[in-house]
Amino acid sequence: MVEYFSLQAALCFAASHIFIRRGLVTSDAFTCSFISLGMTALTLWLLTAFFLPLSSFWTPTVGYFIAAGIFAPALGRIFTYMGIERIGVSRSVPVSNSSPLVASIIAVLVVEEIWTALNFLGTTLVVLGVVILSRSGAGEAEWRKIDMIYPILASLSFGISANLRKLGLLAENVPLMAATVTSTTGFLFAVALLQTRGGFRSLVLAPSGCAWFFAAGLGNTAAMISVFYALSLGRVVIVEPLVAANPVLSILLSAIFLKDLEVITPRVLVGAALTVVGTVLVAVS
Repeated sequence: MVEYFSLQAALCFAASHIFIRRGLVTSDAFTCSFISLGMTALTLWLLTAFFLPLSSFWTPTVGYFIAAGIFAPALGRIFTYMGIERIGVSRSVPVSNSSPLVASIIAVLVVEEIWTALNFLGTTLVVLGVVILSRSGAGEAEWRKIDMIYPILASLSFGISANLRKLGLLAENVPLMAATVTSTTGFLFAVALLQTRGGFRSLVLAPSGCAWFFAAGLGNTAAMISVFYALSLGRVVIVEPLVAANPVLSILLSAIFLKDLEVITPRVLVGAALTVVGTVLVAVS
């Protein structure tokens, strides 16, 4: 079940990345983040109303999920979307999903999980695939090297958040509560950040873009729930690399649905293949 929930999350994240890229044609990354985070928080609270008593939230463990929410989805999602806006899905998403390396190192040091040889090899291959995918190639659109900082920061944010979530779930294993608190924190963080940007007037609310962002929000909601259930059942060093398979799925979906916006080169396919092999090694470990 751990592998199922993790790969389900990967597929949902990949679909949301395609929706986001389409919406960014007429809008911007922060508007995307704001709408997506809002949709996720709203949907989870609606689910909570049916399946959880409010007393479930009256626990000190909530602090872990609040801290996790600041790093991801808040910072992690904002940085990821800024990366997609500036350097594209096929380059930004694999880099931002190198978070398994960050998450695994923290998990070993803080949560005292065991990093096996196959975990190490698999994660190394995932990172190697990320490096190949992040290099420039002939026939690709121009982009600034400095913009690679956004997916890198996203990776750090996701890695830190994954371990905070796991620590919280070890103390209070209620995935829906954890996902709701984390997503709500992310949205409130986005609201606070919005005020520093001039309020709602700074949002680029193009109708076509918003429709894509709402769809992305639903995809991210399903992904978040899947991630929390996976973390509640298994180890961070297994869950994170499997969820990070979503760049491969994102690239495949990009080749099908983003032909007019992005070019998938042989180099991208090689990087994707390395990521797949690394993910399989982590799963069999």
